Amino acid sequence: MKEHIESKTDPRCYAGVCDYQLSKYDVSCLPLDEDIITRLIALVTTERRPQCPQCLFYIEFQTMTAFQQHAMSCDADDMAPCEYCQCLYRFYQLDEHSRYCRNISEQQRQQAFIDFILSKLKYPFTPIQVRFYIERQRQNRRVLDPHKMVDVLAEFGAFSHNVEKDKFPLEVPTLDCGVCLESCSYDDIFVFGCKDAHKLCYNCFERSCTTKMDSNEVLTCGICNYQLQDGEINQLRVSRDQKRKFHEYQIQKTFNNFVNNARGLIKCPNRDCKWVVEARNPNERFRVVCRSCTNEFCSICNQQYHYRTTCQQVTQITQRWFVWCNTERGNYWRVRAQQDATYRAQLDDYERQLAANTQRNEELRHRYNNLKADEDFKAQNCRLCPYCKRVVQHMGGCSSMVCGRNYHGGDQQSGCGKNFNWDEAQPYVPITNTPVEQIKNDLPCPENKQRVVHADIRCDGCHNDVEGILFSCIHCPSLIYCEKCEQRCTLAHSEELRQQKKQQHVFQLITTPEVLYTRRRR
Repeated sequence: MKEHIESKTDPRCYAGVCDYQLSKYDVSCLPLDEDIITRLIALVTTERRPQCPQCLFYIEFQTMTAFQQHAMSCDADDMAPCEYCQCLYRFYQLDEHSRYCRNISEQQRQQAFIDFILSKLKYPFTPIQVRFYIERQRQNRRVLDPHKMVDVLAEFGAFSHNVEKDKFPLEVPTLDCGVCLESCSYDDIFVFGCKDAHKLCYNCFERSCTTKMDSNEVLTCGICNYQLQDGEINQLRVSRDQKRKFHEYQIQKTFNNFVNNARGLIKCPNRDCKWVVEARNPNERFRVVCRSCTNEFCSICNQQYHYRTTCQQVTQITQRWFVWCNTERGNYWRVRAQQDATYRAQLDDYERQLAANTQRNEELRHRYNNLKADEDFKAQNCRLCPYCKRVVQHMGGCSSMVCGRNYHGGDQQSGCGKNFNWDEAQPYVPITNTPVEQIKNDLPCPENKQRVVHADIRCDGCHNDVEGILFSCIHCPSLIYCEKCEQRCTLAHSEELRQQKKQQHVFQLITTPEVLYTRRRR
């Protein structure tokens, strides 16, 4: 190995005898000093990945410790393919992903599957090569099994890396650009989301956008009038600054078109984001995901989107959840444990998790205080649109208003686009701040020994019928826990959101069976 360091050549099994090139993972497994291993890794040229013995995929690892940690946490039996994109997900992730995946385009699903396969390969192939191989599998009516595909591509890689480096054993076809008519590989052709799926090389794509911006036109497909979406602008092969200019220009042109046509508008509430979209039915409440900053919010109140609850209920539910987490959970289990020794386990678990609960409670306190401050601000500065009942702020000027902006332009907000008079609009009435003692009195009484059973509703933690208090996350499409699983599962949910740098979710406490929850979990 010292010979390789001195000659600065790629490490091999035995120079002059065995031509097997060592990967970074191979080098990290050698019984050598850390300094020597670091210097050898810098000389490695092969990008071959090691295979996980659990999931049988090839994963990028550079140290034995990282490899062992992955193998210990990996569970092939806990993974299943999405019925839409065929990517493998853990069971607890599958439902939420499937709900997302069924609402995206087929092109996005295909790209997701390509990215998934690329991350699991033994050798580094290009996206166009993997895409071509997948298309061949489809043409031959073969099942898109990720493991079988990775195995076959590993054999292709062994051929290309041992016989002729970087040579893909299959001939990859090309496409002609619809503007310059030059023949390009799939990887150098962009396919627009228009009805005819027009195809342009990236150079023509960029020139088309630049020309339209210079001409003060909306950015569209280079061949038809299809308006470019944020995701398509992101695909431009230009500098970050130039891409940002295209984004800001398109957003402003889109907004101007909506305003001039007096149509409904939804604007991302993120102060650092300028994304807007047309609201086909601005009077309805629906979930909005910003295509620029990925912020997820309610179309009416602009807060984190909430399922099964009105905008007016969110503050009260948040306050009730905070009081439960802060003091009443512990009080509830202390009384239950005195009544029935089988509940002692829940009390012990509560006491073990005090530190984790304290951190979450502080985050909940911060969230609730922000909600209260927002309610106070709206009470002093906002009124309700008489048409869509959306909260609208008036920044100055005359009283003539258009929901979503003031009458003379500016003050861009989400709105339905209807005209009204500010002085005649109904003032915003804040949600009453319920005293803590009253909330405690409204919570379920632990002395009541009669158990409420929520028939045909299963807990997502223990998968049994929910008895006692039902905890439903108002920010997830469907996430329910029983009172015994609540603390453990909601803490895990909270930690997952924290790692994703997302806002904490709030759970609604349901003490009586309601028609609202008709989900069958058999």
